[in-house]
Amino acid sequence: MMLRKLAMLSTVALMISPVAAQTTTPMTAAEILALLKAQREELAREAEGMGATRTLEFIEGDTAETGDSDTVALGVQTEGDVQAASTTGVVMPEDLVIDLTIFFEFDSAFLKDESKAQVDALCSAIQANEAATQEAAQAMAESNPDDQLLPEMTAQGSYQIIGHTDASGSVEYNLALSTARAEEVVRYMVRECGIDGNLLHAVGMGEARLKDPSHPRADANRRVEIQVAL
Repeated sequence: MMLRKLAMLSTVALMISPVAAQTTTPMTAAEILALLKAQREELAREAEGMGATRTLEFIEGDTAETGDSDTVALGVQTEGDVQAASTTGVVMPEDLVIDLTIFFEFDSAFLKDESKAQVDALCSAIQANEAATQEAAQAMAESNPDDQLLPEMTAQGSYQIIGHTDASGSVEYNLALSTARAEEVVRYMVRECGIDGNLLHAVGMGEARLKDPSHPRADANRRVEIQVAL
């Protein structure tokens, strides 16, 4: 009888553990839109502080120390000479990070039907953000018709769709899987939502930036992050 009680208690403990009890509430389009706007403002402040607008560029086979002076080269050396994208130097503050829980078929990049509503919300947020940005740019151009720099200053930039994995498997495998999953999200957004593919940049981070480093195989580490790039 005592052994049965202990077994029951152990089962309950597993059910309510932090990892097991973790909920994955989808973000609404309005919530994503608010964070996209906040990210754009944050990057604009950074650019002003540097005295020039920075562009974010992911350079295959490169490192963070190389690239043009007006470009932030996003690449880091990892185990096995694999190149993983990194947003070192432009990582968003924690309260501005957009981490979406998007489910894929096991060990594949095939997007599950249950996650399409979340990607649709992301599409709606980006479409609304682009419309607001273009409206603001048009208003600025109309109020300053002689300013030749306005088209460059009001460029809409792009959106990084960044895939992350947990630390299961090899570095090489995780990098390839995260890249494939980010690319699948981009394909869906272009095909189903009509988003301009030039606005979207798929990036694979693999296990390079764990959300929960103390639990490298935790579900929280498998996610898709969205970041504005100027």
